[in-house]
Order: sequence, then structure tokens, then C-alpha cells
Amino acid sequence: MGQKISNYSIAIAINLILLFCTAMPLAAQQQQQGYLPHVPKRDQKKGQKEEPKEEVPLYNGTYIGVDIYGLGARLFGSDFLSSEVSVGVNLKNQFIPTFEAGFGTTDTWNETGINYKSTAPYFRIGVDYNTMGKKKDKSSYLFVGARYAFSHMNYDVSSLSMKDPIYGGEIYNPSLEDFIWGGTIPYNHLGQKATVQWMELLVGVKVQIYQRFYMGWTVRMKWKLAESLSEYGNPWMVPGFGKYNKSNLGITYSLIYKIP
Repeated sequence: MGQKISNYSIAIAINLILLFCTAMPLAAQQQQQGYLPHVPKRDQKKGQKEEPKEEVPLYNGTYIGVDIYGLGARLFGSDFLSSEVSVGVNLKNQFIPTFEAGFGTTDTWNETGINYKSTAPYFRIGVDYNTMGKKKDKSSYLFVGARYAFSHMNYDVSSLSMKDPIYGGEIYNPSLEDFIWGGTIPYNHLGQKATVQWMELLVGVKVQIYQRFYMGWTVRMKWKLAESLSEYGNPWMVPGFGKYNKSNLGITYSLIYKIP
């Protein structure tokens, strides 16, 4: 019995020696071929520094702009003169709450001799969203926005006297002639009041031209929301909104200075 146990022990020892002799050359071959044990990705990145993300402060400056498009349009023959000042606060380089205040005036008449005068301020409030806010380049902005706007205005609508081309002198406007009872109807309503409210959706571009100076174009689509008018005639032009229609398309071109 003892001899059998001894024989088994010798056989097990011989097998272990053969296994060891076989494993050693295999391990050496794997090391020569550059074999590396599998390391989880989490362990491979251990010790490597992650690039810090750029922190954008809440406040990124204030923009003060002056629209010169209305002034230029008057020089090229427009019947309406307007200009406005805008103030926008840059938050996180993405959201720009904006307040705009302007002034418009006109003194014109149509072909039939109706004179229209109006002088009034207008106001807008809203927010712009900078679609390029996550880019490192801070020299240009492409933004979309919305505005609520209103104007409380005074206006005059009256008929103008016309010169008689044959006999000279002045005559009443023939377009206001009373076709039922004859004669002419005087039309002279001064100091009429109206309040018009509207909304705007806009898209614009702002580009840095020198240090803290920018210039920008804005295209505005305007829809009338509510109105309170005089009973003697509608306004021909609404400051900030444009001609008295249901909707208008407007443009502003501004020179802008950024306060850091």
C-alpha cells in the first residue's frame, strides 16, 4: 500500500515538472511579442489630467447701440424719420435681454392732398439668443430674438388747400367734396391719439469691427397685436412699426459699443 502511494506521488511530481517546463517557454515567448495583460480603460486613464472646461461667467458685458438705418432712409427720400437706442446685457454669452427706445416723425401728404403728421416715441423689450455662444470666437454673433413693442402717438390728419391751376388762388381739396349735398367737406382733425401694440420675431448679425466697437444688421418681422385709435381716422404711419398694416417687415442697422 505504501509503495502505491509513493508511485502516485512520484507521478504527480513528474507531471508538475513537465507543466512548469512547458509554461516557462510560453511565458517568455509572450513577453517577447509585447503581450500586456488587459487593463480596464478606467485604470489606464488613472493619473491623466482632464482638460478643464472653460467657465463662462454670468455677466459678459453690456451693449449700447444706435440705429442709423432710419436716418439714412430719410436721406434717400423716405417720408419717415426714425432712430432708436438699444441696451442689451450679455448673460453667459448666450442670452441677451434687450430694451430699445426710439423716436419717429413724419410730415407728408398723398396725391389727393391729405396731409398726415405724426411725432411719437416707441419702446421694445425682449431677449436675443446667441446661436454661436459655445464657440471660443467672441468677435461675431448670429442671434435670433423676440420683442414686445408699443407706441402711444399723436397725429394730425387734414386736407390741404390746392392752387387753382386756371384762375389762381386756393381751393378746397376736391377729393373731400360732398357728392350728396354739394360743396366741400372740411377735414381737419388735429391731436388725435392712438396706441398700437405689436410683437416682433427677428434674426440678426453682430460683428466686431475694432476693439469694443461692433456693427450689426437685424431683420424684423412685425405683427400687430392690439390698437386703440381715434374715430376720425387711422394713423398712416406707426413709429417703430411702420405703415399701418397688419404686419410689416423692418430692418435696423446699428453701431454698437460694448461696456466690459
